[in-house]
Amino acid sequence: MKPRLISFKLCPFVQKAVLTLLHKGVDFDIEYIDLENPPGWFLELSPLGRVPVLQVGDEVLFESSVIVEYLDEVNPPSLHPTDPLKKAQNRSWIEFGNECLMNAFGLVMADDEAAWREQNDALLGKLDRLEQQLGDGPYFNGDALALVDLCYIPLFQRLQYCDEACPGPLDAHRHPKLQAWRAGLMELPVVARSTVPEIRDLYRRMMQMKGGYLGQRIDLGEG
Repeated sequence: MKPRLISFKLCPFVQKAVLTLLHKGVDFDIEYIDLENPPGWFLELSPLGRVPVLQVGDEVLFESSVIVEYLDEVNPPSLHPTDPLKKAQNRSWIEFGNECLMNAFGLVMADDEAAWREQNDALLGKLDRLEQQLGDGPYFNGDALALVDLCYIPLFQRLQYCDEACPGPLDAHRHPKLQAWRAGLMELPVVARSTVPEIRDLYRRMMQMKGGYLGQRIDLGEG
């Protein structure tokens, strides 16, 4: 039965599910809704009123980490390591990436330079920890692409857009392993197909609409 994803065009969390499905060659449908004015059927479908939601027949899953784990499990082979401890560690770092995404959104929401620097410093501290975790690559666990790799692509994509507006989150000197990992992941063919084609323009427009520090720099032509 073909799964159906429901989200909005800028959601980084649904992108993780899309990347998983694309990498595994699974046919699926995706429907984007307006979160500012969600349809009534969505509010009835989503227990928390949030996206993403995965619909499989008459059944519904919510919370992105649960959705991604389900999709990986029912579409073998799994993208997780086979060793239980290594698998659990990968899951932990996926959750860590979710925390990084919140800091990335904090960059967009920052009203002024001081608030932006606070979020950027917090994010850089997390990326320091991630840098220490990485080995020689090219992927998180070494030679084999894993689910944890796919789950970091939405973060890296959005950090690129933030960095274009104001350099700071992406520091090749401070995080050489992370930057090599990021560069390799962003070259994967599935990345371009995992979002709407206009994702960069939509993200920059969102920055401008928020009217914060990054949006002001775009308005001034600095980013």
